[in-house]
Amino acid sequence: MSKTNQYYLDLVTSEYKNSPKFTAWLTGFIQHITDSTEILNNMDTFFSIDTAIGAQLDILGVIIGVNRLVTFQPSNGISPILDDDTYRILLKSTILKNQWDGLNSSVLSIWNILFSDTSIVIKDNQNMTENIFISGNPSSIVRDLIVNGYIVPKPQGVRIYYYYTNHTPFFGFDLSNNYVSGFDTGYWAHSNDPIPFGFDENDTTRGGFDSGSWIN
Repeated sequence: MSKTNQYYLDLVTSEYKNSPKFTAWLTGFIQHITDSTEILNNMDTFFSIDTAIGAQLDILGVIIGVNRLVTFQPSNGISPILDDDTYRILLKSTILKNQWDGLNSSVLSIWNILFSDTSIVIKDNQNMTENIFISGNPSSIVRDLIVNGYIVPKPQGVRIYYYYTNHTPFFGFDLSNNYVSGFDTGYWAHSNDPIPFGFDENDTTRGGFDSGSWIN
């Protein structure tokens, strides 16, 4: 346990205890030591990825190899220079992606670490593509990071199609919660570039279940 400044001042002998210049010098010296000790004691907190802010996060970004400035223009006029909370998500996702073992089940674990208010379902199409269904209410900048490949780990050569709902659960059977629900509540998934839902056709202009989207 660190001692208080007064503790050390009380150790001064009676000969110098009433010397104002000596006391002022000693107080200033002790304060430097106290400040340095406090910084060292809190270094883990200052540079913890969960509590670091501002320049401290930027230093972590240098170590991790991720810049606060993204290489695309976010939607809704949001700055490409990420705020602390969003940057923290990006830093964490980069660490987790570097540790990823390549399994889809592990992607779900990574997602659950990063986000507590959204859910994903992954469908392997067995043709070097995957569909990822995102439900919940991620912010527009987080959605932009996801779509631009900053968050979800991706196998080399695999193309990912992202589908999402806006504030409503996906349509599905045998499940009813905040993310998947049935008739009158569930929402048909759509991607950033959907193809219309239809029967008897399955090409670049029409798709059936799991690929086509209802036209609004």
